[in-house]
Amino acid sequence: MDLEESTVVVTGGATGLGEHLVRSFADCGARVVIADRDAAAAQLLARSVRERGGSASACRCDVTVERDLQALLALAGDFGGVDVLVNNAGGWGTAAHQYPDAAFEEWSQVLDLNLRAPMRLLQLSLDGMRRRRRGAVVNVASSAGVASSAYGSPPYAVAKAGLIRLTTALAGLQAEGVRVTCVVPGWIGLPRAHTERAALDPAEQARVPALVPPHLVAGEVVRLVREDVTAGTVVELLDGTDRRVVPPAQ
Repeated sequence: MDLEESTVVVTGGATGLGEHLVRSFADCGARVVIADRDAAAAQLLARSVRERGGSASACRCDVTVERDLQALLALAGDFGGVDVLVNNAGGWGTAAHQYPDAAFEEWSQVLDLNLRAPMRLLQLSLDGMRRRRRGAVVNVASSAGVASSAYGSPPYAVAKAGLIRLTTALAGLQAEGVRVTCVVPGWIGLPRAHTERAALDPAEQARVPALVPPHLVAGEVVRLVREDVTAGTVVELLDGTDRRVVPPAQ
């Protein structure tokens, strides 16, 4: 897909990996809509992108709130509609306890943010993509969704596994001009991750995979869109060097 003048929506786009995604797409000439709960951070990034000659707009959006999703799509509609959707928003949440000790409302919120919200936004974006027979969706999952070991937030792991399977289950949309793909990063090398890794003792550090540079993840997401990679493809970036492509089953 030619990204020049295409409209790209990045959820959770104001900081962290989202910022890298926004800047990478803007550098390709795309019009980027930054969707984030932190309106001030989104506006600050949009201004920075524009100062560098790119095109970016900010939208205050909680992806778990339907009216916010509708407002996001309305803003994207001002630029011709969503050509590319990057479902990046996610996280463990702020609950003091994790499943099975967390309250239902607490662990349900994790599923809402990491699985139900991207499913809903994808669903809402499909109308325009199908009508134009042109669209790309990249789901940002996590190595938590493919691991077989114990994990600190079971709902997060379950949601990310679901996002990966959603990607493969929707491979048939390619016949309608819409490609859904997925990138599965390991522990991303953002400032907080570097701090947390440095706090581990040497034995623990030896057991933990290398951090994945955020620019590599962002570059892979852009590649999945630009190179018209087959729908249903999942790319695993589990450490700083390995890249594993899992094509859709035929």
